[in-house]
Amino acid sequence: MLLLLSCSLTAQQRLSLSDAVARALENNPDLAVDAPGRQAARSEFKATRAGYLPRLDFEQSYLAGNNPVFVFGTLLTQQQFTAGNFSLPSLNAPSAMDNLQTRATVQQNIWDFGRTRNRREQARLGIDLADQSNEEHKLQVLFSVFGGYYATSLAEDAIETARAALRSAEAIESQAKSRVESGLAVEADLLRSRVYLSAAKQQEIQAQGQLETACAQLNRLMGNPLGQAIGETAPLTVKNISIPVEDTLISEQKKRRPDYQNLLTELRQAEVAVNSRAKERLPVIAGYTTWEADNPSLNDYGGNNWAAGITLRWNLFAGGSDAAQLEASRQRREQKRRQISAMESAMQLEIRRALIQYRAAEQQVFAAQTAEAQSEEGLRILRNRYDVGLATMTDLLSAETARSAARTGLAEAIYRQRLSYAQIEYAAGVLSPASPAMNLQ
Repeated sequence: MLLLLSCSLTAQQRLSLSDAVARALENNPDLAVDAPGRQAARSEFKATRAGYLPRLDFEQSYLAGNNPVFVFGTLLTQQQFTAGNFSLPSLNAPSAMDNLQTRATVQQNIWDFGRTRNRREQARLGIDLADQSNEEHKLQVLFSVFGGYYATSLAEDAIETARAALRSAEAIESQAKSRVESGLAVEADLLRSRVYLSAAKQQEIQAQGQLETACAQLNRLMGNPLGQAIGETAPLTVKNISIPVEDTLISEQKKRRPDYQNLLTELRQAEVAVNSRAKERLPVIAGYTTWEADNPSLNDYGGNNWAAGITLRWNLFAGGSDAAQLEASRQRREQKRRQISAMESAMQLEIRRALIQYRAAEQQVFAAQTAEAQSEEGLRILRNRYDVGLATMTDLLSAETARSAARTGLAEAIYRQRLSYAQIEYAAGVLSPASPAMNLQ
């Protein structure tokens, strides 16, 4: 039952790389983290629109006391002032009174020399940053799915190689036993074959564990339960892959890499910040109007009044903080410019390194193919020689080990070749569900 539930034996269905990518883009838990941040950026941009609209404040307060100034003013605002209130005893020692005040205030910026416009621009750039960060995370997930998918294929190939080696070890042990019983071999040959058989069983167990681990990692990338069966992945077969020239890849980097586009957006934000800091030295012109009602109580009505006006607020001196903040913004902008220059150099190095790794992996595939074919032929020859007593058990087991190692080496070389090809597309920023690396099956 455990074997039937194992992802390695779900051969009735097949998982293609495109299916794995589609599931990951839809259900990957790391990508799901980006959605609230993207929505928050859009809400922040929406909030900046308030700078163009009036602000309405409502205030309700209750105040009681016998302070002469408070009583005198409250009588006026409640429109309760009479000639009797001019008497000196009443003015100097008035009776306590209540005031229930209702106030509504409307404020509207008339001109702020582009401050609101700059805030909206920074918020809009925040949306771009959130979206580009999401694209960068998608690129990372695509590369991780690619590596996880073919790591599963490599693990499946490893367990098949281990099982083939186990079957061969069982056959060798059976043959050695028969030869010892018939007097054609010594007991030491049987012991060596049993040691080799034990090692083959351990190799199969290890390969099974590696496969289960690879399946769990791929399941997490796809947003599945870790123990869910994923089906059989595509085998690692040799493919002739053509890669673009280095200059083309470098030119694509600047247009397609989300992290590079993010840095350009951050530079634009830094430029807007410098502009905003410079405008902090300019005045703000605003208008306001206030309506107020003052009542003795909830049941009694008093008076109401209104006021309107225009204000000009100008920061003429703030202890030098505005100049320091402006200089800090300029330095941040220069820092972004230098980061862009450094990143361009680093991206070119990524392309160069990925190309070198791919060419090395391609040559390793050719070498591993030759080694695998030679190991098969060598094993065939030694089996025939052992059958007629011209080779020792040690020779036969060494040939069997070499054959298993050559098969494993070929699979690993193909895996490295494909991974390095995906690394080229990842470094260039062109890795996508429709890119050549994703369609090697």
